[in-house]
Amino acid sequence: MVYLSIGSNLGDRLLHLQLALGMITYRIGEVKLISSIVETPSWGFEGEAFYNACLGVETNLPPNEVLAHLLAIEEFLGRKRNQQKGYQSRTIDLDILLYDDLVLNTETLTLPHPRMHERNFVLAPLTEIAPNSKHPIKNITSRELLEISEDKTIVHRVETPLLHVKKLNHIAIEGNIGAGKTTFAQWLNKALGGRLLLENFYDNPYLEDFYRDPEKYALAVEKAFLNDRVQQQKLFFNTQKPLPVIADYCLEKSLLFAQQNLKKEDVAVYHREFKKMVATLPQPDVVFFLEQSITELQNNIKKRGRDFEQNIEKDYLEKIEQGYNQWQSETNLKRFNFSLNGGDINQDSKVLYRFLMDLFRL
Repeated sequence: MVYLSIGSNLGDRLLHLQLALGMITYRIGEVKLISSIVETPSWGFEGEAFYNACLGVETNLPPNEVLAHLLAIEEFLGRKRNQQKGYQSRTIDLDILLYDDLVLNTETLTLPHPRMHERNFVLAPLTEIAPNSKHPIKNITSRELLEISEDKTIVHRVETPLLHVKKLNHIAIEGNIGAGKTTFAQWLNKALGGRLLLENFYDNPYLEDFYRDPEKYALAVEKAFLNDRVQQQKLFFNTQKPLPVIADYCLEKSLLFAQQNLKKEDVAVYHREFKKMVATLPQPDVVFFLEQSITELQNNIKKRGRDFEQNIEKDYLEKIEQGYNQWQSETNLKRFNFSLNGGDINQDSKVLYRFLMDLFRL
């Protein structure tokens, strides 16, 4: 068991703590113990009051890898470390307090945390979740450390609790052409430390011909997409193990596009072939559907500048949108819609944080 201290005194403190807890669940291990949040004045410098809490996490990772993940989470949540001496305000602060009974002293990590016994904002929440955890050097419990602490800071309990997060193993991002599925999947992978599964649409030899002459090349383009997606997923899931998998498509999109693009006499044959080919492949735990207006989709398509997409008509995007609406009413997959509301997922962290909170509430 590794015990962590998490804190924030910039921006939406509660949001930052909950996001950190969720990312810790995905990156480091199952969070077994969550303390109450406590509020205390800034410690060692002038700044806004902190929210702090402690977590007990089961992990198979060695301490240096736990630290690496904590630093990555801090960076993702906007903490900017600099060379200025002393303590400073931060969106998030993550520390390893105890790692079993390990004693360690390297250039990058000291265990147990060298100042944990001096800080009530650490000892109070740690005592709440692990009163009998022992300091491996002082050989006394966290409760005893709190009782003899010379820190006179009064900690105030915050009524709003942090919530446990369930880790999903396979998350798919879906949406109309130009919705930003790949960008979103890449960002989510950066947050959760998973593995990316990205569609190889550039490898489809019929795609450019299809946009030029849809009726002639529809069957060829859809068969090529299906074969490529199935082969890609077979290889991906058979040769790599770390989770979660974060994909910018789900296999059922093949049925949706086939329904919209193929002649009626070809659809039934395609459906039978699809069911046979995907029968043994894993399905996503959840599919997030990115919602954007047709105007926003057109702007995104224009911005990303793929030559073969520039002549996509508004009518075709509306047709695909209708297909997705039908798919959402019929699919057995767990599905959630996420409205981007015109937000720029490349620049607006609020959009991304809102998405993560939706994911962590599942």
